[in-house]
Amino acid sequence: MKLLIRQIEIDLDYNLAKVINAISTKLKCSQRDIKSCEILRRSLDARPWRKAPVYILSVEIDFIGKINTKKLPNNVELVNQNLFESEFDFTKAKKLSSRPVVVGAGPAGLMATLLLARSGANPILIERGSKAEERSEVVNQFWQNGKLNLNNNVLFGEGGAGLFSDGKLTARSKDRRRIRLFFEDLVKAGANPDILIEAEPHLGSDTLLKIIPNLRNEIISNGGEIRYNTTLTQINIENNKVVSVIAGNETIKTDYLLLATGHSARDVYRMLASLNVSMEAKPTAIGIRLEVPQKQIDKSQFRQFAGNPKIGAASYKLTRKPESDVRACYSFCMCPGGQVIACANDVNKLTTNGMSLSKRDAKYGNAAFIVPVEPSDYNSVENKEKYDVLAGISFQENIEEKAFHAGNDNYSVPALRLKDYLDEKISGNLPENRSCLRSNPASFDSILPKFINKTLRHQIPNMLKELDKVCIDDAVVYAPETRSSSPVRILRDNNCESLNIKGLYPIGEGAGYAGGIVSSAVDGMKAAEAILII
Repeated sequence: MKLLIRQIEIDLDYNLAKVINAISTKLKCSQRDIKSCEILRRSLDARPWRKAPVYILSVEIDFIGKINTKKLPNNVELVNQNLFESEFDFTKAKKLSSRPVVVGAGPAGLMATLLLARSGANPILIERGSKAEERSEVVNQFWQNGKLNLNNNVLFGEGGAGLFSDGKLTARSKDRRRIRLFFEDLVKAGANPDILIEAEPHLGSDTLLKIIPNLRNEIISNGGEIRYNTTLTQINIENNKVVSVIAGNETIKTDYLLLATGHSARDVYRMLASLNVSMEAKPTAIGIRLEVPQKQIDKSQFRQFAGNPKIGAASYKLTRKPESDVRACYSFCMCPGGQVIACANDVNKLTTNGMSLSKRDAKYGNAAFIVPVEPSDYNSVENKEKYDVLAGISFQENIEEKAFHAGNDNYSVPALRLKDYLDEKISGNLPENRSCLRSNPASFDSILPKFINKTLRHQIPNMLKELDKVCIDDAVVYAPETRSSSPVRILRDNNCESLNIKGLYPIGEGAGYAGGIVSSAVDGMKAAEAILII
């Protein structure tokens, strides 16, 4: 019989023999009764009352001994079926009427294309930027000298915006089958197998740069085609149905268009609005990036265990509820041992993000501290959009234009000491030791709306009290953080198809139904499966 066992405490240097010994002790059985054991989940427990940090495991075992299944010990349950369903059955895939076209090679687009290729659908993947390796070189030039390539940058190109991030693989989705399959594909492409069991897995941008080419190669080997440096410029619709697209001055006939263009492809939103595709404005969140020495975060979270090389860099998640005159605030996209980076995909507009490499061993940790923004707020700035549904884009762009000018008109990031920001002043210098050196002092009041600054100034000090070893005097903040999510949602049905345009499948973060690498990848897989079985 199969048994699921949770809450097994084991030391950091565990091996399979130690795990089986812990299981036999919990079940009060012989180790010979345990035919096999698979670790399903592993989380770190470094709470200060412990003598040493431990892992907490969840395992599935094949038990061949005798046990009363009606009186199982705590945290033990009978498994009546596989915890992870099998992969998509491509023998059930229907023959498509035309080659599907996928636009955007981020997580959603790559995984949708991969599944379509495996099914024999010979998909065409269009990417406005270049291959990940070439893109990395262009992005490094942007960070060094502010030279912006409009189609090949931190936000556009193979790998999507997530290529230059921490590579976090956390997700709230309960779609265990697709998440597992996605992780298995990542491992097959070169990711550490530990991501299959870690409670908070991550890859790092350096690892992603090795994984993406392998996913690309599998797509091609299965009959898929990838066209780089190719921008979607037109979607042709007849009788409320997609019939073709124009990309790279070529017309491509298709009955299946999967849009995985990300939340920064504002030209695509405008194109869809002009075609009367059903969309709606949605909430987003905007704020700043906050950076402190990683050692302070480690001491706050791990106490006496800080610095232990076996547990690595600590992260955090902080939230603060709304109060009478300020909004809620929460940390987002925390990058342990990482750096703050400048991001841009349009002329004279600037935003920020955070990035970590796989070892997370840089001196500083950073996270976004963001404030919820509702569609009703979008009218607080001049709406330059022809269509009201896109007012959130104007709201973002207004902030990003101000940030660009505050950053000396050369894509330098506006920055302040946190203490100066809280005191509403600008000091003449920034700490020499900070992760984003191409930054300069600037007033955030000239960049962000008043309600966002008011909320951040009130909430951040209270939030940092939970990290009692973090010193406000050592913190640096950068502005703005505007791309936490799309301010637009492209409406679709349960099969990921547009509500009013047949053959149009908006997917991933740009569609407004996903946020992050995992949920975007899962969304792409879901859409591909829907196309193949309907």
